[in-house]
Amino acid sequence: MGKVRYLTSPLYYVNDVPHVGHVYTTVIGDVLARYWKMLGHDVCYLTGTDEHGLKIERAAEARGITPENMTDLNSKAFSEIWEGMSLHFDATIRTTDPQHTRTVQEVFRRIKENGLIYLGEDSGQYSVRDEAYVANDAKVCPECGGETEFIKEESYFFKLSAFQDKLLAFYREHPDFIIPKTRMNEVVSFVMAGLKDISISRTSFSWGIPVPGDEKHIFYVWFDALFGYLSGIDFGSENEKFNESWPATLQLMGKDILRFHGVFWPAFLMAADLEPPNQLLAHGWWTIEGRKMSKSLGNVITAERLQNTVPSDAFRYFFIREISLGADGNFSVEALINRTNNHLANDLGNLSSRILKMIENYFQGEIPATAGLERADKELMNFSKETISLFLENFDKLQLNRALENAWELISLTNRYIVANEPWKLSKDPLARGRLGTVLYNSAETLRILCVLLSPILCDGTRSIFRQLGEKDSPAKVPMDTLGWGGLRPGTTLGNLETVYPRLEYKKISKALKRNTSDPIHSKTEPSPEKTLPTRIGIADFSRVEMRVGKILEAARIKKSDKLLKIQVDIGKEKRQVVAGIGKTYNPEDLIGRLVAVVVNLEPATLMGVESNGMIVAAEDVTEKLSLATFAEPVEVGARLR
Repeated sequence: MGKVRYLTSPLYYVNDVPHVGHVYTTVIGDVLARYWKMLGHDVCYLTGTDEHGLKIERAAEARGITPENMTDLNSKAFSEIWEGMSLHFDATIRTTDPQHTRTVQEVFRRIKENGLIYLGEDSGQYSVRDEAYVANDAKVCPECGGETEFIKEESYFFKLSAFQDKLLAFYREHPDFIIPKTRMNEVVSFVMAGLKDISISRTSFSWGIPVPGDEKHIFYVWFDALFGYLSGIDFGSENEKFNESWPATLQLMGKDILRFHGVFWPAFLMAADLEPPNQLLAHGWWTIEGRKMSKSLGNVITAERLQNTVPSDAFRYFFIREISLGADGNFSVEALINRTNNHLANDLGNLSSRILKMIENYFQGEIPATAGLERADKELMNFSKETISLFLENFDKLQLNRALENAWELISLTNRYIVANEPWKLSKDPLARGRLGTVLYNSAETLRILCVLLSPILCDGTRSIFRQLGEKDSPAKVPMDTLGWGGLRPGTTLGNLETVYPRLEYKKISKALKRNTSDPIHSKTEPSPEKTLPTRIGIADFSRVEMRVGKILEAARIKKSDKLLKIQVDIGKEKRQVVAGIGKTYNPEDLIGRLVAVVVNLEPATLMGVESNGMIVAAEDVTEKLSLATFAEPVEVGARLR
């Protein structure tokens, strides 16, 4: 058993540029590698490129260049995009590397010596796009939809049929070998239906690794590429890297290549007297705006376009929060922007700004000390400790989106803690100085804990908040397994305060991500800014609208409406009942204590039989989701908005 936690992305096929699907897989690996390192593990995260096969040979020929030149260019595109996105790896491999050739040929020799290779003839309809023969001599590949062509050639065969019982026994002994469980069931069903020997060499083209002793044959691309997971950690060399790392802890891939990894791969390894990996994670596919990503539809979002348009924290958070690992997902600009603006800018960003600004204003930019604990302080401390435990538990179970939900529950509680303790009022009472320091220290310490927990995902933002808290090291350097309450040092001077997560503009992001597309749903002409501006008003008109800061005291749903809430709000000199159509976005219990903007001089209105005396101000995005207008800095209840 290896001592190193060995994690792999797929070896990406270099017939095209990296796109959003490649980014998703690689981000998952990057997040897990960072997390494991924060737990103190030795980690090796490998990526690489798969560069052989008929598809590459023909693509290069069509471009008028050699396969070597094409693979050099496209492999470089992958490495540059990963570097630009700050996705870090501990090992890389190209299947054109000499080390990889030595590995593939050595494994072939071992399997052949074990009597599991024989020479025969193969023929049938071949899918160039999938680099595989198709069943029933189909003229169209059932997997990719591309046309197939008839190929007949001499070939070396691997005795896959000899591994049916061995594989089924292995699956029984390792029920979590493939996750999610539904994918495991698919693989077991496939193997139970019967396995046939498979061709592992080709003679009809030349771009590949020669079969030792019979060099008119080259290895089938799927026999070749899978062993990149071994060559990338120096299989067969004199150093200890392979022995320390193998078997792999976790291998990541899309569900479309699970059969190769879940059936062929363990069989090849068993045949060479090597252990299979510990676990495979087959994630789902991403549609784009509800449609399959396709060149013909013109809706492919390249990795380069994503990198140049969206901050890395935004798409990292979106990928991990939007779906559970293994599920299919829909990449939409609206969802990406909503996650960024509501969760990162409104929730985490505003919480950070709020806490740090009050420390700057009330304590001259130094972290205050505590002066006795009240019940609310202990509740926040205990909830923070519980959040750490739940976050780690869910991460270890690969329930990454659930771990983020745990963190956001802590963000919500911290906001309620601040509202309930009203530090802006405490600051005006010299006798409450100690209490003010306690509230702000506890709030800042919770913010520190959140930065550490979220740093594997939100690398840039958490690093910025840590600097603003006056912490010298990166949050990624804090050991995750010893994280607890009290790490923030009173007296620490804050760094320069700055906005962590600016809000994203829908039109700007949408236009950049969807440009140069032939997809009819993206080709509509957007109205010019001049045509979308409302009629202008004068200052006298605006002065007629009276808005005040209100504090929500009570909130309840109105019967027979999933949208309307009945809200009791304190606007300073009086309390008002307001009906607000925010019930699809907010739960009533989450609104208690929030400071909101209230229009107080509207004519009374009756909605669903309930009288409303005012209007709570909210922003509506393109998906009709609402976000309450709140305040980043301390304000008095009843203060007028100008």
